[in-house]
Amino acid sequence: MKKILFALTIGFASFSAFSNCVIAQKALNPIAFNDAKAFRLSIRQIAVMETPANLGTYIADEKNVNSKAVKDFRTRFNQVSSTMWFSDQNGYESYFILNGFGDKAFYDKKGRWQYSLIFYGEDKLPKDIRGIVKSTYYDLSITLVEEVQTTEGMAYVVHLEDKGNIKIVKLSSEGEMETIQELTKQ
Repeated sequence: MKKILFALTIGFASFSAFSNCVIAQKALNPIAFNDAKAFRLSIRQIAVMETPANLGTYIADEKNVNSKAVKDFRTRFNQVSSTMWFSDQNGYESYFILNGFGDKAFYDKKGRWQYSLIFYGEDKLPKDIRGIVKSTYYDLSITLVEEVQTTEGMAYVVHLEDKGNIKIVKLSSEGEMETIQELTKQ
C-alpha cells in the first residue's frame, strides 16, 4: 500500500506539473511555468467534478453502486450532500465537493474502501504538520493541501509558493518530510 501511496503522490505531482505549458530548460534547473495562476487552477482541477469524461462509467443511480461502498462513504463523509459515482475495472470512485474542493474516495469491486484524496487549504491542516512545514519553509505560503488517506495510514502533499518558486512536499503522519518537486515561476 505504501507503493500505491507513493505512486499516487508522484502521479498527482507529475500531472500538475505537465498539465500546463512547460518551458524547456537544462536538466539541472527546475521546471518553469509561464502562468502561476493557471498552474494553481490546474492543481485544483485534479479532482473537480466538472470533467468526469475519462473516469469510467458514470452511475446515475446510487442504487447501482455496491451497498457496502455507499454505506462506508456515508459514514466517512456524512456532511456531503451530492456525490457522483463511477465504475471501472478496479471498482468504484466517488467524486464530491467538500469545503469548496473536489475530493475522491475509491472502493474495490466488493465495496471495500481503498483510499481517499481530500483537498483543502492551510487552515484545515493539522497544527503539528503545519508547524513542521512552516519551520522549514517559513517564507513560502501554503496554497493547497492534499490529504491522502489509505488503509495503511495518512500522508499530506503540501503545495507551497512565493513570488518566484513553487515547492511540493510530502509529509507522513509522523512528520517525515520529503520534497517531491521544485518549480520556478517566470
